Amino acid sequence: MREFFVAVVNHSQMTLHIRQLDGINSHHIIEATFKAFARAVRMATEIDARRAGAIPSSKGVL
Repeated sequence: MREFFVAVVNHSQMTLHIRQLDGINSHHIIEATFKAFARAVRMATEIDARRAGAIPSSKGVL
């Protein structure tokens, strides 16, 4: 799993922080990590109707 996220970060040039706060079952930890990552990416890439026409980036570029 770590190697997957390292590859994603290196190829996308994004900053990513993943912390395991609790849990002992590896399957559930991995499942929750991927689900949280997917939700974060979705939220970061959705078009925000409140900012129509603006670039959705704090630095002004994508």
